[in-house]
Amino acid sequence: MATTNTARKTSVRCDESLRLLQALRGIGEDRGGVVELHGDPGSGKTRLLSLLMAAAETQGVRVLDGRCQPTEQDAFGVFTRALGDLLTPRALARLDPVHAELIRTHLCVPRDHAVAPPPPLPFSRAVHALLADAAGEGLLLVLDDFHRADPKALELVDHLVRRPLGAPVLVVIAQRSRQADPSLLGTLAYGAEQGRVARVALGPIDPEQAARLLNVRPDTGWLRSAYQESQGNILDLLVLGEAAPLRSSLTADLVTGPLAPLAAELESLDPVERLVAECAAALGDRFTREELADVCELPFDQVCAAVSGLVRLDILRPLPHSATQFVFRQPVLRALTHERTDRCRRRQAHRRALAVLNRRAASAAERAVHIELSTGAFTPEDLETLALAGKETTLSAPEDAIRWLLLALRGLAPGDRSPGRLLGLIPPLARAFQAAGLLDDEASLHLLAHDAGVRPDEARHAVIRICVLVECLHGRFAEADALLRTELARVGSAADTDLLARLTVFRGILSSLCSDGELATHASAALRLARTGGRATTLAGALSLHALAEMTAGRTAGALAAYDAAVRQMDELPDSELRLHTEYFALLGACALALGRPQEAESRYARGLAVSAGHYPDAMLPALYGGLAEAQLRQGRLEGALRSAAEAADLAGHLGADRLRAYAMAQEALAVTYGEPPGSSRASARTEEALRVLHHWHDSWHSLAVLTIAETLLLQGRQERCLDLLLDQGAPDFGALNPPRRARAYELLALASASSGARAAIWAERASRVMEDCPLPHSRAYALFARGHALSQQNDWTAAIIAYRKAERLFDGAQLRLQSLRAAVRSAEAASSGRRLEEARELWSAARELADQWHMALFAQPPSGGFPEDSQEADRALAPSSPAGQDADLASLTRRELEVARLVGTGRRTREVAEKLRVSPRTIEVHLARIYRKLEIGSRAELAGLMAVRISTDARRSRY
Repeated sequence: MATTNTARKTSVRCDESLRLLQALRGIGEDRGGVVELHGDPGSGKTRLLSLLMAAAETQGVRVLDGRCQPTEQDAFGVFTRALGDLLTPRALARLDPVHAELIRTHLCVPRDHAVAPPPPLPFSRAVHALLADAAGEGLLLVLDDFHRADPKALELVDHLVRRPLGAPVLVVIAQRSRQADPSLLGTLAYGAEQGRVARVALGPIDPEQAARLLNVRPDTGWLRSAYQESQGNILDLLVLGEAAPLRSSLTADLVTGPLAPLAAELESLDPVERLVAECAAALGDRFTREELADVCELPFDQVCAAVSGLVRLDILRPLPHSATQFVFRQPVLRALTHERTDRCRRRQAHRRALAVLNRRAASAAERAVHIELSTGAFTPEDLETLALAGKETTLSAPEDAIRWLLLALRGLAPGDRSPGRLLGLIPPLARAFQAAGLLDDEASLHLLAHDAGVRPDEARHAVIRICVLVECLHGRFAEADALLRTELARVGSAADTDLLARLTVFRGILSSLCSDGELATHASAALRLARTGGRATTLAGALSLHALAEMTAGRTAGALAAYDAAVRQMDELPDSELRLHTEYFALLGACALALGRPQEAESRYARGLAVSAGHYPDAMLPALYGGLAEAQLRQGRLEGALRSAAEAADLAGHLGADRLRAYAMAQEALAVTYGEPPGSSRASARTEEALRVLHHWHDSWHSLAVLTIAETLLLQGRQERCLDLLLDQGAPDFGALNPPRRARAYELLALASASSGARAAIWAERASRVMEDCPLPHSRAYALFARGHALSQQNDWTAAIIAYRKAERLFDGAQLRLQSLRAAVRSAEAASSGRRLEEARELWSAARELADQWHMALFAQPPSGGFPEDSQEADRALAPSSPAGQDADLASLTRRELEVARLVGTGRRTREVAEKLRVSPRTIEVHLARIYRKLEIGSRAELAGLMAVRISTDARRSRY
């Protein structure tokens, strides 16, 4: 933000300069006058006066100037300094002797002793005569900071205003109206009314003038915020223009340069006023007398007197529209006061100010300032406030946010540096870097790199990586793509092939998440670049992405070849070279899962977590834990999967990654459902929690969450809810899913349809088509599984058993133990339904043995309450049962009637059911009347008993 001095040699106040120059031209026409130049401190009065005096000297006009001092002891000191060049013996000899004596006594003689004040009128006439005598070809008299003038000097100016000189003498009086004596303001107002005083007011400059002042373009990013902060004050703008990002204090050059006049004002304060001003500077932008008394630790009356004095001096001002609060007249004055306060006293003031702001319930950002400046050893409460302040100011004050978040990261004690706490600070830090435009600032990037333990040459890529990951985790895929496009355009001219390849890999990852159809294009480009000039690490990532693209396109052979090449490449790399590329482990793990190799996927995710361990918090952690949970689930390792999913959900929550958190919660629900007995309330509660956080998103994590929850619902006997969920996801095409996931979705749809009375064959046929396009073992297994569901619905039990047994073997070969066990149980169920009792018992015994081995309590009981002992018992089991509780009568109910029966059967009242279904209570009563008639029952109690039997049966029959 540094500016040059080129624009400061002239004033940006063109209109005001023109008016002053017009008054100066009057001297050439043998006319004089008085000009009042007034404005707030820092508005540019001194600069305009300098330009005016330079112009006068150029025209041959004699220039005299004087400035009133803050601690002026001599009533006429300003005139003594201004008129000193005129007070020569020769000049005094030309005056009337009385006038000469008055001037000699009160303007020339050094007064080391008290001198009686001169009579006002004779003395004014003497000065009047001195100026008229010296006018010659023209005279410019400049009196600066005249608001500090002594009352006797004010009387002299009143005479000059009321009695024109009649000579080419221009008197310019510069003053601050807020600090001026009322008599001076009255004199100048009277002169303006009489046409004897030309008034030039200096208000705030406009944004265009601010740009010229700082020698920058009007659309410069930081100019708008600097203009708003300065409120158009020139001095404030110059200070802000010199400030650098993340610099929290004024530089020595500023204090001794542009701010020197303000420093002189502060030096003129008495000790109590100085202390109150310093405590006010520590308190913040606004404060009350009571707060100042607490911070200063002075009596309230003494503080009130000091505040009144500071208001008279225009150091402090009452806050507009407030009777109790005060502010510094300008931010830069507060900053200067703060900078010049003794360091120890300043720290103590900030700690006391923090206590005041805590009582005021101030915002975290207000309190963070005092925490930062009061100590170097932070309490846990301090760190929480710094982190919260950083998150609150990410967009409004990104430089402050960066500073506070980095302090929070550094301040965490080793025992508190949990991944969750650390990761919670990463998204706001990444957003702040983007909002502050610091991605091109090497100093800031190196600062972050030092904290993260990253080499300086990797700093930019590390920050870009974090920013892209955060945008992806938050589902802001368009923003992530825009960031990558910008970076690719920047790098393109540098011809850094390796960096181009890495960025293109990231674009491919983005495409795989949002399913934009560009995955294959990006994967091919990344692989070409990586092979041309990429590092070994980049080539591993490009190969992994290429494998995923081939798999998504259904090109199994190409996917297998690319995956094997990526594995070889990755295994040759040391962990140290992969610290900033843990997303490659996630890519490789996803490929392994898609290829039906969960054990290999687990090893990839586990290595990625190991590489991240002990280093700066990695935004990939929740994705890695989620992938690990998926790999463990598919292998039937429920306890490990539950731990990994819980960790993923916790970390995703800290990061604000809602999509990934929903997926992890779905994994938890599925693991609990398999590990708990049928009807588990814990499993139901976990499922409902997962459903509550699931929204209508469109990305890969959402698709995985939907498939996982759908399987959970089926296992719990909630077929219709499962069906609705899958149909909302994108059936019948499931274009956003890769082939193995599509096959899994069709299998779940087939089972849900068969269990709810809908046609399952259509989904089994679609699963078979996927198998033809992607002939991987687990894709074939899902297709056979779906075919078994359709055959079971058609009562073709022999063919169903064959399909289920083939699916079981294929699942087992692909290490998909959960699906293998589901297929085994379905085989037993089909054998039982087909009256092949001995085979059913054998199949169930084998399935039960596997369930016990893998600790899956869901299959603790045989399906449908057990297997008949003989054919007669089987006939009874398959025969139509009595009206009170059997499916034959329930089949006569419509879908809406069955829904009403289920809700009423759980004990809900009519009004509650009506609210649930969004209909009137009268409609529910009509449905109940029909239900009672069809089921031949007469009360809610009978209906509750009937539905309890139905729900229990559904849970057992349909959980596979």
